[in-house]
Amino acid sequence: MPVMPIWDKGPGVIVWGYGESGAAYLGKSLGDVKLTMDTESSDINEDQAGIAAVDAILKGSTVNFEAPLTRLSVEQLAKVLNTTVQADGSVPIENQIGCSLYNLAKRAVIKPLCGNEVSEDPATWVELYKCYPIVGLDLTWNLETQRIVPVKFKVFMSQESGETGKFGRIGMESGATEFGL
Repeated sequence: MPVMPIWDKGPGVIVWGYGESGAAYLGKSLGDVKLTMDTESSDINEDQAGIAAVDAILKGSTVNFEAPLTRLSVEQLAKVLNTTVQADGSVPIENQIGCSLYNLAKRAVIKPLCGNEVSEDPATWVELYKCYPIVGLDLTWNLETQRIVPVKFKVFMSQESGETGKFGRIGMESGATEFGL
């Protein structure tokens, strides 16, 4: 029976800033860690064919990556909020406007878990070359709802040499290390 190289089911963990000093796991998730890709097309029509398309062109693709994070450490929370831990140990909630997100984007690697262990096999990992966390807060105080930090990563098509036009890859080369250093 064939199995996808990234495995068919199960939770995963996210390494943010893969390949850079300061790369770190982004904590636990609660709900769907989800990677989607949508590609749009545009029909080519002729009057003689009515409303039926006679051809089409591809207009491009978008990749979306979402992770509902929970039980974050102060350092992990600061990383996804693109801020720093203050001297008093607090994490500021700041209005962030006007920055080029591509320039702030980093690599993210999603690794599956099996038997409570993070997969050490790079062939099972998914790498996104350039993405930036767009963070929301969903903090509810009651006895039923667990607080989460829903993160929607803006995934960019890479403009870097050797990766131009690509969002990432499913599976990484043998020998890839835990944090890419």
